[in-house]
Amino acid sequence: MKVESCVRAFGAFTHSGPVRMVNEDAYLAFSEKSLFGVADGFGGAGVGDVTSKEALNDVKFFVQHGLGDSEVTLPFIYRSYYNASANLIFNALLFANEKLYEKNKKQNVNARGGASLIFSFFEGKNMTLASVGSCGAYLIRKGRVQSLIKPRSYNHFKGQFQGSWNPKWAFPMVSLGQTKDIEPEILQTQVSKGDLILLCTDGLYGPLGEADITECYSLFTKQSAMDLAIHEQNQRLIELAGMRGNQDNLSLISIVCY
Repeated sequence: MKVESCVRAFGAFTHSGPVRMVNEDAYLAFSEKSLFGVADGFGGAGVGDVTSKEALNDVKFFVQHGLGDSEVTLPFIYRSYYNASANLIFNALLFANEKLYEKNKKQNVNARGGASLIFSFFEGKNMTLASVGSCGAYLIRKGRVQSLIKPRSYNHFKGQFQGSWNPKWAFPMVSLGQTKDIEPEILQTQVSKGDLILLCTDGLYGPLGEADITECYSLFTKQSAMDLAIHEQNQRLIELAGMRGNQDNLSLISIVCY
C-alpha cells in the first residue's frame, strides 16, 4: 500500500556567495520519492563542485533503485533500531561514500574531492534525516526553532556559540570520500501539519542564530501564496547570512509539511 507524502511544498536555492567564483554547494529535490538534500563539496574548481552533485545523485540513485539494480553492489547493512526508510537512506549514504572513495583512489591527491551532505526522506508523517559532515537541519514548528542535528565541523568541535562562528574553522571533521568506513548520523522523527524543515550548508546556518531563522519564518507566515512565502523566506535567510558576514557558498531547501 502506497503511503502519501506529507510534503506540501518546497523551495531551494544555491549560490556561490559574495566572494568565491565557484559554487561547490548543490541541492537535490526528488519530490517523487519525497527525498531532499543539500551538499557542501570541497576540492576546488572542477572537483568540489562536481563531487557535491555526484554525491547527491548517487544517494538519489540508491533510494530510487535500492538493491534491485545491478549497479548497486554495496552489501546492505541492516540496523534493527532503524525503520525501513532509515535503513534505506543510511545505505544510500554508504553507497555514495563508496563511489566517491573508489573514484578518489584513482586520482592524484590534488584532484580528490569530498563532500558533506544531509538528506530528509519522508514516508507519510515519518521523516528520516541522514547526515555526514557539516550540513545542518532545523525544524520550525509554530514559530519555535529547533536544531535537529549537530554538524560535524571543527567549529562545533571547538564549542560554537551564537555569534562565535569562525570561517577559518568551517571544515568538516568527517565527510564522504575520505575514508572507506563512515557512520552516517540518522534521526527518525514525526512531522506535524504546518512544520517547516530547513536543510542548509554552513554558509547559511554558520552566521545565523535562531532569532534570525524565527524572523524569516515570520515573513513566511504573512504570505498566503505558499510558493511566494517560501521564496521570500529563503531570500531573507540568504540576505541575513550576507549581512552577518558570510563569504562561503550556500545552499538551502525549505520543506513545508501537511
